[in-house]
Amino acid sequence: MKNLMIFMSLVLLTLGCNTTPPTETDLYIYLDFTEGQDYSHQLTEDLDSYAELLKVAENGSPNFGKVKIFPLYDLGSARGKTVKLKKGKSEFEANKFLRQKEVDKFKGELLTSLLEINEKYTGTALNNSHLIKPISKGMQKLNKSNADNKVVLIYSDMLENSPIANFHGKSSNTKDWQMRIDKACDPKDVSDLEIFVIYPVDKKNDGKITKAAEFWKDYFAAKGADDDTFRFETEIDL
Repeated sequence: MKNLMIFMSLVLLTLGCNTTPPTETDLYIYLDFTEGQDYSHQLTEDLDSYAELLKVAENGSPNFGKVKIFPLYDLGSARGKTVKLKKGKSEFEANKFLRQKEVDKFKGELLTSLLEINEKYTGTALNNSHLIKPISKGMQKLNKSNADNKVVLIYSDMLENSPIANFHGKSSNTKDWQMRIDKACDPKDVSDLEIFVIYPVDKKNDGKITKAAEFWKDYFAAKGADDDTFRFETEIDL
């Protein structure tokens, strides 16, 4: 009996050593309201994708983290909301049913916060679009985070229209834009970040959005991003 207990203890110890520890994710979500956009349907539809980005889509996952939500509008700073999910217990301590209830509660709180911000800012088109400055500030903050995964999710056409750069103008001096952005709000190194830009299908501005995609891809590549860590798409493709 004593030998059996020793054997079982060694087995459990070995399994415990092989268990992958929970990972922490910081997810920053930016919502561009400069055209009075309404994201209510899209946010509800994408809720499961946020869980995947936080790596808690698997039933009973102990992974954890926080989501910060920022509105983008005609000011260079954005005040948002934060929703947190606490770390789950290890595989041998955890009750998967209870953990899933915690994750589901978190998802509900996250959706509520997203829809509250959407309701507050939707409906009014604005003359200016201050996009890159608040986004860069967030990237700078994420660079200081100790999280295992750092994700930036931006719902926007990324057509900056501010004193920094005007993507709606007739001329497009990309080198000048790059210098102005760096001077105003250089995000510096983004090699540790995963960046998703989710842009709208917009026939009127399709050409401008295509050029913007090329510009931002080159801009963030110079800061350390590559094709795997920077994506400019119409939906979250995981």
